[in-house]
Amino acid sequence: MRKIVLMSAFFLLLAAPFLMRSLAGSGPGSEAVIDAQTPRLVVITPHDQDIRNEFRWAFADWHLKKYGQAVELDFLVPGGTSDVRRQLETIYRTIRASHGGALPPEDQIESGIQVAWGGGDVFFDRELKPLGILRPLDLDAQQLAEIFPQPALAGANLYDRKSTPPHWVGVCLSSFGIVYNADVCEALGVPPPRTWDDLTDPRLVGAVALCDPTHSATATAMDMLILQRGMADAEAKFLDEPANRGKTAAEMEGSPAYQAALDAGWADGMGKLTRIACNARYVTNDSTRIPTDVALGDSAAGMAIDFYGRVTEETVGPRREQFVLPAGATAINPDPVAILYGTHGRMLDYANHFVEFLLSPEGQRLWILKVGQPGGPRRHALRRPPVRESVYADRSGWADDINYFAGNNGFKQRSEWVAMLPELRPIWAAAWVDDGDDLRAAYRKILAVSDPTRREELLTELAEPPITRAEVLEAGRERNSSDPSDLDRARQRLDWAKRFLSHFRQVADEASGD
Repeated sequence: MRKIVLMSAFFLLLAAPFLMRSLAGSGPGSEAVIDAQTPRLVVITPHDQDIRNEFRWAFADWHLKKYGQAVELDFLVPGGTSDVRRQLETIYRTIRASHGGALPPEDQIESGIQVAWGGGDVFFDRELKPLGILRPLDLDAQQLAEIFPQPALAGANLYDRKSTPPHWVGVCLSSFGIVYNADVCEALGVPPPRTWDDLTDPRLVGAVALCDPTHSATATAMDMLILQRGMADAEAKFLDEPANRGKTAAEMEGSPAYQAALDAGWADGMGKLTRIACNARYVTNDSTRIPTDVALGDSAAGMAIDFYGRVTEETVGPRREQFVLPAGATAINPDPVAILYGTHGRMLDYANHFVEFLLSPEGQRLWILKVGQPGGPRRHALRRPPVRESVYADRSGWADDINYFAGNNGFKQRSEWVAMLPELRPIWAAAWVDDGDDLRAAYRKILAVSDPTRREELLTELAEPPITRAEVLEAGRERNSSDPSDLDRARQRLDWAKRFLSHFRQVADEASGD
């Protein structure tokens, strides 16, 4: 009995920081009086409760002070970014269907949602914007130049530079890295992971927490980053060959040898992702779960966005969870906001005011100030770097003394490679979610092979993708020309899954024969 009581006390102590954080989530009411008559701006978002609460309170106060009226933010949280896209796609598909297949003038519709907020630049630029549901923002060239004197950072645009005015703008920055539990790693005899390669260590079998890239923009960004790193390394090696020195990638674009080098780098990146997936304890739909599970000791390590990792580390201490940015192998991305098509009249004014607040010095500092600092959060430090470079001049009171504008930006992303993303997401999900059990079963059979040379040969074979970069590029061209339906996309994912399944089972059979 005493043993049960002690164990219960231990687990309560372990979970206490998370329980307290959850209980504190509702927080105090805003200083602005919110009642049934207060206008409500509906915002669809994947952001967590801490971010939603802090901005709800701060925006109501700011709007009351500047415009003489409080406005309540009413959040709609369907899940991750893919869930946000599906809900918006369904709403606007219904509107189009009731108007002969096209969107009517904005003042003739009411979608019920005015703002989309959060999810990463790729999500806004390559998923929401092509749906035709984002309206131009009320920002002119002079304002953009003032807010974004540096319009891009580490290869990522900080706002929508393809349209004038832009359809989305970044409001804070994100980077991506590894969270690990030092005690669990020590128990497994594994050094704390510092690079993406470290997550492929076979000693981490069944101990790595991962997220489904079809549900999470965070998982998508990290998987794309690892793939691009493989391609960039192969490109650099190719351009460093004696025959190619002094030439640029653009000059070599038409060279079959250059394309072959990129193919090899793509396969290497895919192989690394597969080796990481081999070690997966699970593949969740919720990226916020990973730092918590690592801190609780349920997983040794995982992949996480920076602010989730830093907040959890601050909450539980670095021994139970520590966040690291892989040197030269992370990326900087803006997290945007956009106003949805059909927002008009008074609600358009409020939506523009919300964008104004997010880009204002007050809204920017809210992301990064410590709790209790003037203009800072009331309950929880959000620990996200601002997107507006001018606010970095005074970093007093900041929760993290971090400056992605200072030049240590890690890996520079390539837009032409990121263009493969719509095809890659279902491929990744087919391989590591749909066929995940077979992948890990084959992996365990390989690890049981006694000959280390043969074992490594089989691991290399397992990680080799049964799909080529050329096929992915061709699938992208077909998508651009035919606009496939949901059923077409489901069939394509099923075809990818069949190919991976056959590959994994073939390698498993080879391992069983050794």
